[in-house]
Amino acid sequence: MNAEGGSPPAIRVLIAEDEAPLREALGDLLTDEPGMELVAAVGDAAQAAAEAERTKPDVAMLDVRMPHGGGARAAQAIRSVSPNTRIIALSAYEDRTTVLEMLSNGAASYLTKGTSPEEVLEAIRRAARGQSSMPADVMAAVVEDLVHGAAERRDRLAALGRSEAMFRALLDSSPDAIISIDDEGRIALVNSQTVDLFGYERDELLGGSVELLLPDRFHGRYIEHRDEYLADTATRPTGVGVELAGRRKNGTEFPVDLSLSSIDTAEGRLLTARVRDITEQSRAKEVRRKSEERFAALLESAPDGVVIVDDSGSVVLVNRQTERLFGYDRHEVVGQPMEILLPERFRERHPAHRETYFRDPRTRSMGADLELAGRRKDGTEFPVDITLSSIETDEGRLGTAFIRDISTRREHAELARDLAQRRALLGHFVKASEEERHRIAGDIHDDSIQAITAAGMRLQILRRRLEDPEDLRLLSDLEDVIQLSISRLRHLLFELRPPALDNEGLAAALGMCVDEVQGENGTQFGLRNDLRTEPSAERRVILFRIGQEALTNARKHAKAQSVDVILAERDGGHLVRVADDGVGFSSRAEDPQPGHLGLVGMRERAELAGGRLRIETAPGIGTSVEAWVPA
Repeated sequence: MNAEGGSPPAIRVLIAEDEAPLREALGDLLTDEPGMELVAAVGDAAQAAAEAERTKPDVAMLDVRMPHGGGARAAQAIRSVSPNTRIIALSAYEDRTTVLEMLSNGAASYLTKGTSPEEVLEAIRRAARGQSSMPADVMAAVVEDLVHGAAERRDRLAALGRSEAMFRALLDSSPDAIISIDDEGRIALVNSQTVDLFGYERDELLGGSVELLLPDRFHGRYIEHRDEYLADTATRPTGVGVELAGRRKNGTEFPVDLSLSSIDTAEGRLLTARVRDITEQSRAKEVRRKSEERFAALLESAPDGVVIVDDSGSVVLVNRQTERLFGYDRHEVVGQPMEILLPERFRERHPAHRETYFRDPRTRSMGADLELAGRRKDGTEFPVDITLSSIETDEGRLGTAFIRDISTRREHAELARDLAQRRALLGHFVKASEEERHRIAGDIHDDSIQAITAAGMRLQILRRRLEDPEDLRLLSDLEDVIQLSISRLRHLLFELRPPALDNEGLAAALGMCVDEVQGENGTQFGLRNDLRTEPSAERRVILFRIGQEALTNARKHAKAQSVDVILAERDGGHLVRVADDGVGFSSRAEDPQPGHLGLVGMRERAELAGGRLRIETAPGIGTSVEAWVPA
């Protein structure tokens, strides 16, 4: 009762639903319900926002998918123009992504189409009281996501702390002294090697001037170099060709090698110097010797023939692969003209090409779009691919040719074309198949479910006008059939194209398949997800359809106590494996048998993606179906 003793004010409701039959049925349901008032019934998001601004309803019931932006866009707009309006989302889908999108845009309740009329009315009353309504399984999924998100935030904070500790440990483990200064020359950070090298404690350095670490004669030059570097902060060595020195706390000096880099921080730009004591020249000689050894080992192990020539065209060095390619021992080639390795028809032109290259010695392919060939010691020829580069040495500039035998290139090119055609066919096949499924699912959602839901609403209205018990019993039976039809259509929607496959991935979609059949005929279904990466869109669809078909076969024919689904990565690809402990069957997997007609289609899908299907079965030991496709 209100203050004047009359009835409480009616709950004013706005309906936004693009399907006219369902919109009209909802309107009739509200109109026929005491204590409720239908203020507007519209068919798209833009009209919903406009009517909400005009009527300021207590509750707005919004279809998740409707023209001009859908329920999420309508919810945002309504919250802006009518903040006190409570929003109920209405959808044929209940995947987590859709639910969270509507809740994050202001929906207080989430109902699936096919919900009974009484539950719809109760949800409106609860929304008007500021309470939420949501199916239990949807609420559980939302809570799980929230808990998972909180755990991820905690993990990120912990990882940040570990990263800072690792950063400091990395600085202290550096063989070089590392000194960071601000743009005024004050020391902001040093590592332990700086303390050891210069003899100062950290507290003596932090906040002080970097000139403390320089001999007096370098102070003016340092400021000049610092300002020059800050004008162009590319990472580079400094003082090339100039003697550089550091000064210890005890006043002694030592020669140093110095490189500079910079980073921008919240407190401004920091200039970082890496300082290395180069007093021991023998250390540098050892490094050079080891580098030369590594270069020689790398040269000998290279998969390509490597031929190094001077600017006159004489061979200076070859590697082991060159000997294998051309059939010469290296002593037969070194000191000889490069042309010894070329067919006679190329020898006359080659010196001019070499001179052109040495005038502009950039790393590049030789003879692009030309047919190149090498000549073996026995006079036979073979096609080659050559890449040229150059190095400057004490003896002058040297040119390097990397030579690769491409006799099998045509085979590889043909294979590449076949693979490209296979990938194109795969993409076309998957796209066409899934587009057709999507179209059928859309027709079911936009037509069949809407019409049957509207019929259910009207039956509820009819119930209020019937009194004969037999009529009411028949009406109840009819309502049960309608609810069963809606449930089966929603299951068919999932079978055709589960939204989770696109929104949440392969594991989530197959998990929903497992949930659908869990407990049927006493069989226990389980899913183990060992995937670290998500398959591409086409391969995800193929693996899902194969897993879905295998689960269907197991449910219908296996008579198993348990069925396990495993997702994993193996041999550079992804696989799905469905194994049961049922009755098995005695036939080759590729032969179509009664009850197993889907096996041929499963095999064709896997092979079309360049993968394979493996089936292991025998009477009494169960069946294992494993599909693998390359990533």
